[in-house]
Amino acid sequence: MLAAVGIFLAAGLSLPAETVVTEINDLFPGAEDFRMQVIHKAKDEAEWPFEADSGTLICAKVLNKPAVYFVPEQKPEATRAFVLDTDLLAMAMVNMGMSNVLKPYGSLEALLTRITPFVTMGRRLCTQPPGTNLSGSEL
Repeated sequence: MLAAVGIFLAAGLSLPAETVVTEINDLFPGAEDFRMQVIHKAKDEAEWPFEADSGTLICAKVLNKPAVYFVPEQKPEATRAFVLDTDLLAMAMVNMGMSNVLKPYGSLEALLTRITPFVTMGRRLCTQPPGTNLSGSEL
């Protein structure tokens, strides 16, 4: 274990300083690294997956991969963001205890069909510059 730490440190020290900083910032986002877009349920939208009629779709790169979140607009305010992912097991584990965000669904296939467009939109949001805040349906 100690040898592995030494190899990791040696590899990091052999890189130029700006490379190490960039890689660390890509692993764990700061507040300025999030991108946001307000989303609303369309009038006749049958496949809207959320209990709330509107909310904020958020994306940030975590461990250098896009992570998509939904924060419902509700009273009382949400205490944390709801993770959206096409990996349903991972999504269930991270969102454990949050039962009031998604509308009831008949099967995992139905859930996947409902959330996939929002995961895709959130990942596209992650291609925008950090700090982007969209208020409409730009994506």
